[in-house]
Amino acid sequence: MRLIQLQGVGVFFPGRTLFADIDWAIFRKQRVGLVGVNGAGKSTLLRIIANEYTPSTGRVQITRDTSAAYLPQSGVAFKDRTLFNEAWLGMPDIPQLQLSLNECRQRLSECPEDHDLLEQVGVLEHRFHMLEGYRADSKVASVLTGLGFRECDFGRRTEEFSGGWQMRIALAKILLQDPDILLLDEPTNHLDLETVIWLETYLRSFEGAVVLVSHDRAFLDGMVTEIAELQAGKLTVYQGNYTEYEAGRLEREEQISKEQDKIDSERKHLEKFVERFRYKASKATQAQSRLKRLEKLEDIEGLSKSKRISFRFPEATRSGNRVLELKNVCKSYGDLRVFVDVSLSVRRGERIALVGNNGTGKSTLCRLIAELESPTSGEIRLGHNVSVEFFAQEAESRLNRDSTVLEEAEADNRTLTQPELRGLLGAFLFQGDDVYKRVGVLSGGEKSRLALAKLLLRPANFIILDEPTNHLDMASQDVLLDALSNYGGTLIVVSHDRHFLDKLVDRVVELEDGAAKDWPGTFSEFMARKGHLTDASSVQQYEGKEQTQHLEITANARAKDIRRAEAEIRNRYSAKINAVREICRSSESRIIELESRQKCIEEMLSDKSFYEAPSSSGSVLAEYKSLREELQMQFERWQEAEQELAALEDYKNQELKNVRGTCET
Repeated sequence: MRLIQLQGVGVFFPGRTLFADIDWAIFRKQRVGLVGVNGAGKSTLLRIIANEYTPSTGRVQITRDTSAAYLPQSGVAFKDRTLFNEAWLGMPDIPQLQLSLNECRQRLSECPEDHDLLEQVGVLEHRFHMLEGYRADSKVASVLTGLGFRECDFGRRTEEFSGGWQMRIALAKILLQDPDILLLDEPTNHLDLETVIWLETYLRSFEGAVVLVSHDRAFLDGMVTEIAELQAGKLTVYQGNYTEYEAGRLEREEQISKEQDKIDSERKHLEKFVERFRYKASKATQAQSRLKRLEKLEDIEGLSKSKRISFRFPEATRSGNRVLELKNVCKSYGDLRVFVDVSLSVRRGERIALVGNNGTGKSTLCRLIAELESPTSGEIRLGHNVSVEFFAQEAESRLNRDSTVLEEAEADNRTLTQPELRGLLGAFLFQGDDVYKRVGVLSGGEKSRLALAKLLLRPANFIILDEPTNHLDMASQDVLLDALSNYGGTLIVVSHDRHFLDKLVDRVVELEDGAAKDWPGTFSEFMARKGHLTDASSVQQYEGKEQTQHLEITANARAKDIRRAEAEIRNRYSAKINAVREICRSSESRIIELESRQKCIEEMLSDKSFYEAPSSSGSVLAEYKSLREELQMQFERWQEAEQELAALEDYKNQELKNVRGTCET
């Protein structure tokens, strides 16, 4: 069932088109990942669908009685209610129905003989029963618990919760609303790993449509069956999850590059001919024909590709083999005991993921290791020559508000040239004049990205990262991942991004019940041992080896289907095109020969002595007449061949375009 139809939707700003002429239909049970570079308009498109933003052009048709719920990236705050009551208000119709029912029951207790009131109570109770209102409290509790709230939090005032937990409250309310369409803008940004897994499970059983923006590859792989790519102001929908989309994109880039190379080669050949002969009267017809062909020769619209930044950490002093030793470490804040008796040994070159539910002390442990806090008891010892760099969300507080972005980066730069430094900042989404912004005017996410970029510029042999990917798009994540993969030091990272962890770490330390448990091996192996890889879709999410192979096989099979269909089309046209090209080449060659002989004869004809020998001049004049007739014939033959060649190329390219569109959508 179609829920929403976008027709000719566009958004324009002075001097800039965000996107234009978008036609898109969303159906029940669709699972769509909306992707695109930073600033492509993904959030704006979600807001248009949610009826929170009016497009410059086009219209949005919503099927009658269709409801949509939208979760923004940030900016949500609740107050004046308890957590449970605020979440309970998300239930559709039930809060108002409960209020009406309570009022009627109160009135009925005062006037028990009022039959009309008794009948009204019966109608309301029936409606309440149909909506499963008696299960509302348990449903609210279940969703809040799934999103990481403890039962003891249910009675707390909402204003007591921080920004990240406020976003969880907003997510809880729209899940409880149970709309026809869920529109989620970076829903995992403020969630820990366990909560992300719970959300995936919840959404897989959701009966409506889901459109989500996310930089979490594993979340997209586990959730979506289609990718809607917003690129260069246009929306294109591809079948498959994100891994399949990426594999298919590489294939499309290669094919487009090959097609463009052929067009460039033909353009170069035609331009060379026109430049050489356009001012020669004898070849004016040929030159004009080639000019017309040049005008029809259009570049293939390519995929947007940002320049891949390759970055390496500056060299740091080599540390001793034993980098970190924790012995019986405890940490408490007053009566709150975060963890007790944590012991841990870290060797040089290890890459460790620190995981655990919210509140288990991951960030606290990082701060203890970075010597920003002291343990309540126990011992933390850094090894010989260990130099520590620590990134956390509050790292932005160490930035100079009066400096520009570029000045802040230059303060830590020791090895990069100015263009290389600008390139690194661009990879972290500071592009163009953004580098001249004052730090004081940056958003929290921008400051976080700048602090992370600065960390990459400082030499250290032990790096601790607390949720480094939260404000990065996928291209920026790739830059960071590439740099960390080639980093020769020791690494501890806290993250809910499973793709990021699985590509990076070789050991997992889990904080649970106040203690640390060691899990040697990759992150996928840890997830498997924890029992999170119980079905095919889960394996797909955590990029287990077998499912990764399956995804690659599926993506490769689709790519092979496209290549096979394209090969059939090219083979079908190849013989015809080659034959016509041979006619063009032979005609051109013969025309050149004839024009050369024509020039010689015309020079002879311009000499008065030529006419003094009638016997020889007669044969030359006969040859000249025959030559001009053949030249005209060759011109006509060449023009017909050129027209036929252009038509064949057009037909072939249209068929190739059609088969790509069929396979991709």
